[in-house]
This record gives sequence, structure tokens and C-alpha cells, in this order.
Amino acid sequence: MNSVWFAAGALALAWNGGPSGSGGETPSAVPAPQILQVRAREVWTAAGAKLTDGLVVIADGKIRSVGPASALDPKLPHVEHDGVLTAGLIACGSQLGGWSLQEDTRAVTSEARARLAFEPEQRAYAEALAAGITTLVLTPGPDNLVGGLTCAVKTHGGRVLAPEASLALNLSSRALGRSTVSSGFFFGAADEPGAVQPDGSAETTARTGRGTREPTSYSGAVTMLRELFGRGQGVFGRARKGELPVVLEAWDRHEVLRATDLARELGLRGAVRGAPLAGDEHVVAALKTAGLGVIVGPYGADQTRASLESLARLSAAGVPVAFATGAPAATPHDLRLSAARALAAGATPEAAWRALTSDAARLAGVGDALGELAAGREADLVLWSGNPLDLTARVVAVYVDGARAFPAGTH
Repeated sequence: MNSVWFAAGALALAWNGGPSGSGGETPSAVPAPQILQVRAREVWTAAGAKLTDGLVVIADGKIRSVGPASALDPKLPHVEHDGVLTAGLIACGSQLGGWSLQEDTRAVTSEARARLAFEPEQRAYAEALAAGITTLVLTPGPDNLVGGLTCAVKTHGGRVLAPEASLALNLSSRALGRSTVSSGFFFGAADEPGAVQPDGSAETTARTGRGTREPTSYSGAVTMLRELFGRGQGVFGRARKGELPVVLEAWDRHEVLRATDLARELGLRGAVRGAPLAGDEHVVAALKTAGLGVIVGPYGADQTRASLESLARLSAAGVPVAFATGAPAATPHDLRLSAARALAAGATPEAAWRALTSDAARLAGVGDALGELAAGREADLVLWSGNPLDLTARVVAVYVDGARAFPAGTH
């Protein structure tokens, strides 16, 4: 089989179950569903679950069924693909398009909303779509103690899935003692051997210093957050009630341990963004005890071994992991590259695939709708030329909400 369309009707054709009424007309009050069948040589329904010669049936943008290809109805629109069919990839953590919500004069910008910076017509979203990424989480800039609210969006169609996906907090050195005159700088972590930059890549050199904007210390940051959550107002109250997840940026070992301690103390749920030293057994234990997931990457060519081993160690402990794109510094294709590097460092294919799909959906706050191919899920699909965890495999086509989104301009 090749990736060809069968002439059983155009994709936009609505399936008519037959005439009704004396005039043989379908009642306009009950529109016929939009049906599409996608058959593939191999269907990855979930991590570790594969169906040979499988069929996914889509109705009105959602998956109606997943099963054997023998169930295909040749009278209805369908496509056949001689390759792998999977759920769309999900990236957790991005400032796609080059924007960044940042305020130098205030450390707390809880009112900031990443969805207000969502410009779906930007070319960057088309590039993410071409890389197989159908959903991503837009995050505020990493320079404030409280950055505001993240959002989950589709890379095609301009749809916002979760306008308030999580509350972004920052317990890394980058949020401490910022200057209100010049742009941000690093301190503390850059002076330590083996430290990492907030983009996840290995530390090289950095000129450090300290500004005067509060908080200027880790203890000051924790105190400010305790006071904000203690008042229980607005987003802080929602987070304490478990209604709103948090994403705590923390990179060095001591930062991650502060973040997990604070989450346990305040009863917060969500994830840590960073944690490149999660290979440390004490860090893994702290993350598991706090019930937090981890968002890692993107992994660069000079990434430390301990950082690359994080996915293997965390997944083995039952901690959900997802990858960030690192946009605009990294390309969307680096999402799969990060997974490949984690595989080479000992992660299982199942763990790597969960980090790209189901675990990523869970940490993005859309785990009930995306991340797996199952009845009732949104029909975000990717056709691959081969195993998507093999970097030689290419994206053949992408469907978002059941409609062909990439490549554009073809049937």
C-alpha cells in the first residue's frame, strides 16, 4: 500500500445513512457526520501498543473506533498508508514565534496570559505541524517568580485547547535579583561545575551579577510564594484547591528540592520544568513523593550524561515526563531528537513515546482528549514513513481534528 486516496468520495463528503421521510430527504436538524477512515500498515494506539494492519475511523473530528483493517467500508472516504500511524506529538513548554511574556519591574505577574500572545498565522506553527507536533503549550518567559498562565494550543486551525493550562512559577536563579535597567542575567548556577543553562544545554560561560528586584535570594522567593498562596486569592487559591496545575521552573539540584518541598507543603500538583540532574536518586524520590511530573529538554549535543539519563530514571520511578521544544532557540524537529538522545542514554521506547504523547498530554492538561488513539479522543493523527522514534522516518501527512492539515494544497 502507498499513501494514496481512494475515490470513494471527497474528504469533505458527509456520509448519508440513507433517505428518510416521505420526500427522501435527510432532516436538516440532524446533519450527517463527516466520516474518514485511515488504514495503516501499523497503528500505534498508545505507548507499547501496536496494531498491525489497523484502521482508525474518524467522525466529526473525533476518533469513532480503532480496530482491524477488515472493518474498512470501501463505500466511505478512506486513505491507505504503507507506514506508521500515530497520535500527534505534544510539546510542553515553548515560546513559539519568538515572543516572551516578561516584566522587568515586577516579580509577580500572575495576571499574564500566554493565550493573548497566540498568533496561529505565524510560520512557526506550520513548521511545528510539519514536524508532527499537533499540540503545544505556550509558556510565559522564565524571568519572573510568577510568570502567569500557560495555555495549550493546536498548531493548525488556531484553536486554544486550554486557555489556562497551568500557573508558571520560577524557583531558578534566573528569577532572582533581576536588574530593572538591563536585560536578565544568570548568577549562582553559572559558578557551579556542571551547571546548566535554563535552556537545558550544558553550561559554558556566563558573566554573573545580581540585581536589586525582589526576591534576591532563594529563601526570599520561597517566602514570597508562601505569602501569595497563603492569601489564597485568584490563581493562587485555585492552585491550592487543586483546580489549577503549576509548572515550577527549577534546574539545579537544590532548586528542584526546594520546588518539591514547596509543592508538598502547599498541596500543589503539576510539573517541574528543568530538573536536568534528575538522575540523582534523591531528586527522583522527591519528585515522586511530591507527585510532580517533569518537563525536560531540549537536549543539545553537549548535554550531560546525567541529564540524558533523566527520562530513563524518572519513567522507571513512575514519574511522568514530557519534552519542551525550547523555541525559538531550537527547532520543532528537536523534539524527536531529544527523545532519540534519551533512548541512546537508556530510556525505553515506551517511555520515550509516552513523553512525546500521552504523558505530555497529561502534563499539558489535555490528557483526556489527546495523546493516544482511542475512541472518543480528538483525531490528531500523524502518518510516518517508518518508526517515528527513528530519526530517518519522515512525516508523510498530519491530520488535526480529523482534517488534513499537512501537507497543504493536496487531497
